Amino acid sequence: MSTVEQTLITTVSLNVVDARLDDAARRCQPLVASLGAVSLTASRTEVDGPRSGVNLDLTLTPAAPSVFGGEAVRQVAAPLLKRFRWGRGDLDVDESAAGYPTGFAAGRERTTDGVTPICVSICAVGDTAGEWWDPPKWLPADESVVSVRRRVRRLLAAASDDDVVARVHARLTAPDLDTALVRCLPLLGRPDVWSVDLHPLAVDGGGVWGVALLLVLPMVDVSPQAPFGTGLDALAAEFGLRTGHLRRSPLGTWMVAAMETNRPLTEAPTVEALYVRTGIDPFDPGPADRPVETREMVLRGQDEHGPDEAELISAIEEALRDAVRVVLTVDVVGPVADAAAIVRDVVGIDEEDIESVSSETLADGRRRIVAHLGATLMGAEEVVRFAVASSELQPWARSLPESADGLATAEWHAPAGTSGIVRVELNAGYRLGSS
Repeated sequence: MSTVEQTLITTVSLNVVDARLDDAARRCQPLVASLGAVSLTASRTEVDGPRSGVNLDLTLTPAAPSVFGGEAVRQVAAPLLKRFRWGRGDLDVDESAAGYPTGFAAGRERTTDGVTPICVSICAVGDTAGEWWDPPKWLPADESVVSVRRRVRRLLAAASDDDVVARVHARLTAPDLDTALVRCLPLLGRPDVWSVDLHPLAVDGGGVWGVALLLVLPMVDVSPQAPFGTGLDALAAEFGLRTGHLRRSPLGTWMVAAMETNRPLTEAPTVEALYVRTGIDPFDPGPADRPVETREMVLRGQDEHGPDEAELISAIEEALRDAVRVVLTVDVVGPVADAAAIVRDVVGIDEEDIESVSSETLADGRRRIVAHLGATLMGAEEVVRFAVASSELQPWARSLPESADGLATAEWHAPAGTSGIVRVELNAGYRLGSS
C-alpha cells in the first residue's frame, strides 16, 4: 500500500456565530490547540446563505492508523465522534473511493460557546489536490522581482462583477498554528476581509507559515490608466508594498493586477504579494470573459409581415451593451491641437464612432490621449488583427498582439527621434471603456 494511501487528512468543519474573522478565530483558539490542527481556512457566510457568522475548517494530520482500508478511517474518526457526541451511525465510510476509502460524519449539531461542529471529513492526502489552484497564466513574469507565487488553496468570496477581490499573501514564523493565528489577528480584523487560509509552508520549513486573505472592496474611479481606481494604490501602500511593482492588465469582464516583492521574514505577517481581480478570486482558473449572449428572435410588425423597428433597435442595443469595446491610447510629443483628429487619423474611423476622448500631460512632457471607441459584435482578437493589418504604423517597432481571457492587445513604438505620435496602444475586450 502506497504512502499516499496510508496518509490520511482530517477536516473538521465548524460554524461560528461571530461575523468577523478575528473574533471567530479567537473563539476557536482552544479547539485549534486541543485538536492539534495544522492549518485553518475560514470564510464569512453569505447574507442569503443557510448559516450566519463564519464557516471554519481545521485540518488535522492524525497519527498513522494501525489498521487499513475502511477500518483505518473509522479509527481516525472515533475520537472526533466521541468529542462531538456523535455515534458510529453518523459516520459514512465509502469503501469504493479511488485511492483510499473516505469518511464523512455529520451528527446532531450542538453549539458550545458559539461554535457548532458541522461535519468531519477524512480522505487521503492525494485526494485533496482539487482544493488547490496553480498560479494563473496571466501572472506576468518579472525578473526584477523575486517570485513568491505558489499553489494556493481555494477561498470563497461573495463578490459581484463590480467588486474588487484582492488576494493578499504573507509569510510569518511561528512554532505552531495556534501562535501563528494569534499573530495574524490584526490582519483578520479588517472589515473588508472575507476569507483566510493559514497553513505551514513545507517548502520553506523551520516553522514558516503562509497566510492568504481575500478582501472584497468596491470598485471606484475606473479608467484604463487605473482600472481599479485610486483605492488600489492606497491598499498596496497600506500593506507596505511599493506601487512600482504593480502591473495592471484589463482582462475583459474582469480586470487583473499583480504585485510581488521579496521582504525579510519576521514573526509578524510580512505581506509580499497582492493579486487583484474584479468579481472573482484572482487565482480562480475559470473563464474570465463574458460571451455576448445571442438569442433567436422573431421580429414582426403590426401587420405580422415585417420587423418592428422599435423591437429591432432594442435588441441591437441590448447586444451591444455587453459587446467588445476598444480603448485606444496615443502618446504624442509636442502640442496637440485636436485630440479627436489624431484618433481618427490613427485608426481611420469617423467622428461618430468615437464615444469619448480625454488627454493628460505625462511627467516626461508627452501628451497622452485615451479614446473609447464604439462597441462592436466582433471578437476582441478579430478587432486587433484587423487593426494590425490595416495600420500604417507597420514600420514601427510593434509588440505581437496578445490575448487572454477575452482581451486582445497590440502596441506600437515609433523609432527614436520621431516627433508627433510616438506610441500607440490598442486594447479590445468586454466591458472596457464607457458602459
